[in-house]
Amino acid sequence: MSEARLPDSTRRPLGKLPARVSPVGFGGYRVDDRVARHREALRLALLSGVNLVDTSTNYGDGHSELLVGKVLREMAAAGEVRREDVVVVTKAGYVQGQNLRDAHQRRKLGDPWPELTEYSRDCWHCISPPFLKDQLSASLGRLAMPRVDLLLLHNPEYFLADAEHRNLPLAEARDTFYDRAGRAFEQLEKEVAAGRIGAYGVSSNTFVVPHEKDDAVDLLRLLDLAGPGFAAIQLPMNPVELGAREPIHTSDGRSVLDVAREHGLAVLVNRPLNGFRQGRLHRFATVGAPFPPVPSFAPDALARLRSAEEEFALVYAPRLSVEDGVAPPEELLAVSPLLAEFEKRGLDLSTFREVWDDVVEPRRTELLSELREVFDRDADFGRWADGWDAALLEAASALVARLLPKEEARAADLSPIVTRDLHESPEGTLSQRTIKGLADVEGVTSVLVGMRRPEYVRDVVGAFGG
Repeated sequence: MSEARLPDSTRRPLGKLPARVSPVGFGGYRVDDRVARHREALRLALLSGVNLVDTSTNYGDGHSELLVGKVLREMAAAGEVRREDVVVVTKAGYVQGQNLRDAHQRRKLGDPWPELTEYSRDCWHCISPPFLKDQLSASLGRLAMPRVDLLLLHNPEYFLADAEHRNLPLAEARDTFYDRAGRAFEQLEKEVAAGRIGAYGVSSNTFVVPHEKDDAVDLLRLLDLAGPGFAAIQLPMNPVELGAREPIHTSDGRSVLDVAREHGLAVLVNRPLNGFRQGRLHRFATVGAPFPPVPSFAPDALARLRSAEEEFALVYAPRLSVEDGVAPPEELLAVSPLLAEFEKRGLDLSTFREVWDDVVEPRRTELLSELREVFDRDADFGRWADGWDAALLEAASALVARLLPKEEARAADLSPIVTRDLHESPEGTLSQRTIKGLADVEGVTSVLVGMRRPEYVRDVVGAFGG
């Protein structure tokens, strides 16, 4: 079956840069090179005409960048895509995961990265020149590239939020913030000159808040500090968070999109399908079952699943040994408590799908396959595994059947918002209409969408007639 492809006519200029990019980009926030489905999705996106890929040093603790590098390298070697035809964007600033462990180690050795913002125990931030230089080197290593097309400072407003928590005077905090940004830009201009990056910019969640807010990032002030390599910004926008187009960014009533357009900057939109309003998450996508549901399921499926897991814990788990830090053997296939918790808490289908993708599916495919090899001489285990998997699919199908009506009602409530606020026609899926509506906003270059499954890629491409 031939796959649909984004029409070449949909490509737009990447601001003042020579590249032309697809109206949607592959968002790498929750992808990982160790997950086959993620590799398949990125590969399909590139084959379907998506030629902008966005990642970051902290996405998947580096495994997102590894995925991008591996897939591009393999596809280029096979002649399926040319590296120069794909715009790769990465970001730096977060000190989490391995970066945070490195920061602690450097401090112990007396060689800390300067100007660290210790925002919380698990999340620090930094945009100092030495840090950015190190981060770019690490990114290029993971991407296996000598050069990345665009490097963005990643949410530098953490400094402003931290300063507010510490009751630092606002004027002092802002002066320090823009001084640090200016020195970061000087470093990035050096990286442009050295050929390690094509251009740079800033990704900020607070480009879109009223300019009076303490943590608001002022694009005009950044531009005063930037050199010629400053070419793009990234910001959040979705049907319930439209601050990017509102006249709130400057004191004279311009939006951040207005300012970006006046200066020839590319604008990348993130979080297009997940909007927050009044403390509540609104997901502008219709969620289906993460697996082909069983057409008929017995009412005792969950009890059978629980019984099978008890048998595993009693008969097979004692014959296994696991490394330190791994769940005890008897808990390796304990999925029934998760399903029972969903029933108890009344969670939605979107949350169930996330849990299925991240927790359940790896157990019923990769882990179960490994266990079949371990017990390959035990015919009883094969029968047990088949029974466990059948009971799991029945129990999960029953849960999905109970969650679907709520999901359909949720999507029906959100649909008029897309029509009203993005002036988008009612044709297409909820996610297609949302993405197309955002891509049509004046000043937007490309909408970054998390396409972690091949079916998500097909849905996104279909929004543009592909």
